[in-house]
Amino acid sequence: MAARLIRILIAALLALAILLVGGVGLALLAFNPDAFKSVLIASVHQRYHRTLELPGTLRLRLFPPFTLQTGPMRLSEADGSTPFAQASDMRLHLNPLALLRRHFVVDGIAFDAPHLELRRDAQGHWNFADLLAAPGSRMPALDIHALSVQGGDIVLRDAARGLDGRLSGVDGRATGIGRNGWHTLMLRGRASLASPVATASFDLQGRLHADSATGVSVRNLMLRSDGQMLDDAHLLTNVHAQLHWDPGPSPNLLIQDLQLRAQGRTHDGRPLQIRLDEPLLQWSGDRAHVAALRGEALVGAAPRTLRVELRGGAGDGPDNDLQLPELRLQLSRAAPQPLGLALQLGAHVDLPGGTVRIDALQAHATWGSPPRAGQWQAQGTGRYSGDKGLHLQLQGAHEGSPLQLDVRHDASGWQLQAQAPSLDLGATPDAASWQRTRAWLRELPAGSLRLQAGSLHWGPLRLSQLQAQAHDDASEMVLDSLQAQAWGGTVQANGSAALATPRAALQLSLTDVSMGPLLENLVGHAALQGSAKLQAQWQWQAGSGAKPQGAAGSASLQMTKGVLQGIDLGEAGRGLARGPGSHGPSPSSTPFNALEASTTIAHGVATLDTLRLRTASGSWQGSGTVDLADLGLHLRLAPAPRGSVAHERAPAAQLLIEGSASQPSYRWSSGPPRGVGRAPAGLHSPK
Repeated sequence: MAARLIRILIAALLALAILLVGGVGLALLAFNPDAFKSVLIASVHQRYHRTLELPGTLRLRLFPPFTLQTGPMRLSEADGSTPFAQASDMRLHLNPLALLRRHFVVDGIAFDAPHLELRRDAQGHWNFADLLAAPGSRMPALDIHALSVQGGDIVLRDAARGLDGRLSGVDGRATGIGRNGWHTLMLRGRASLASPVATASFDLQGRLHADSATGVSVRNLMLRSDGQMLDDAHLLTNVHAQLHWDPGPSPNLLIQDLQLRAQGRTHDGRPLQIRLDEPLLQWSGDRAHVAALRGEALVGAAPRTLRVELRGGAGDGPDNDLQLPELRLQLSRAAPQPLGLALQLGAHVDLPGGTVRIDALQAHATWGSPPRAGQWQAQGTGRYSGDKGLHLQLQGAHEGSPLQLDVRHDASGWQLQAQAPSLDLGATPDAASWQRTRAWLRELPAGSLRLQAGSLHWGPLRLSQLQAQAHDDASEMVLDSLQAQAWGGTVQANGSAALATPRAALQLSLTDVSMGPLLENLVGHAALQGSAKLQAQWQWQAGSGAKPQGAAGSASLQMTKGVLQGIDLGEAGRGLARGPGSHGPSPSSTPFNALEASTTIAHGVATLDTLRLRTASGSWQGSGTVDLADLGLHLRLAPAPRGSVAHERAPAAQLLIEGSASQPSYRWSSGPPRGVGRAPAGLHSPK
């Protein structure tokens, strides 16, 4: 009995197969490729006002089951001939039951090596919008339930958001379109963006429900990317969410349970972790709603980890004026020096325009540990847009003095402008503090700084009418220009300091400065009085081993109508000269008409190349060295010889200047001069 039932079942299946094959065979015989091509091209043009080109020969194949292969295809932009989409091959998968009724119903479309141009103009209009909501009835015999792509290439240009990029090697498949239930969605490839810069592979998976009545929904959406993004950081990113999009007359976008997790390294190799949770984001018609969000980021390894926390309250309003009443951003780090920054603000967001207006911005910054701890509180406003970047204007006080900051960030990087009536930067940092400062600057993003201050105090420096410009390219801090008034004259400088190694360079020019106050500030003793011009080129780099490289460079000094304190050169050789620390009568002084000096600096020691002094009693020349580390003096001053054979006559006395620059000692020596030769050309005895 069972064997008989099996034979009956097999016979029935064979009969059904013969019926299907015979019916499909009749359909194949009755199929007119040219007629179907004409109907398809005319339908696309009538409904979408686009030109569909199918230059190849259409073929209806039984295997793969019921497939219409068109060969190459090209689709134009609306009302134009500019290419919108093209593919090396397009296959239309047909409904077999419809074939039995002599109808051609397309269940799915497969593309090989498609190329697609997606563009949006500055007014926000996409070049494919008409394909999503075209007027009129459905195209004849077109009911797509599956879409697949292999080796796709998609170009994206969004003028409204400033996006410019490409998706290459795209493989994707979406099934169940227009049918009940949830079906497979898969998309993978590689994304390369020129603006903003990003290059990463991506893999998107989820469960899809899509039909003309309810729109597109994606459940259990999982997006994984791996590559360079966020200012050249290498990140492995995972995004989970639920999504619904209704492209009807009143578009509605709903994103729920958004979770973003990313980890990797910054462009300079520091560890980076990012976490963001957004329970609800809805954009319906011309209104938007955002639920409270929470995010955090960790930058760098312990104990130097920088922690960034973001908290946002719920917001609601028109999409061109979405109100976010409270956003809080907090940055903190414990080592190597405590650092904290808290921002609290309210904002109005224009979603279609991509702009943010920042209102009621409150900022509180703290840094350092006692006794060098500091803080700054400010309030201000700001603005952000995709094309112009971020712009913040802050007003506050530092050490009781007003301070205004103008902060900008755009495609060229960070730009900071600061203005203050007076600034007090405290004591000059020691070597350890400089090392910590370099490490801190190395972690800051590249940018530029403009500073204007009525006065600036930094250790012994007292500058007024200061204008300075500097920039940081992440490898060194460059002082592009500095101009200020100090010591009664003008100061001009430029230079650089490496951030990774102890290396620095400085070019300095002092014009019409008063040497007395300058030396008092630098060494604590004014050995010279009068107006001077000083120029210096200086480099410093730490060496290796027991002999560090130290400072190197050159310097020159010119003075007119000055005074040499501590000695009267008119009484040359008369006993012991007295310095400022000697007992007895106060040391004498020597007025002079001109002083010229030039030095070569090597390994932290300045060696006199020339020293020329012209006084009422005669001309003098000198030689010697100054140790820049401890300001130790080893100088010799002797009368300049006169006449062609003057170098054969030894001067009666020489002045030896030794000790430290803060407490020099003077003594006369009658021995022959060392390092003193013929009178320098161009230096004559006073008239």
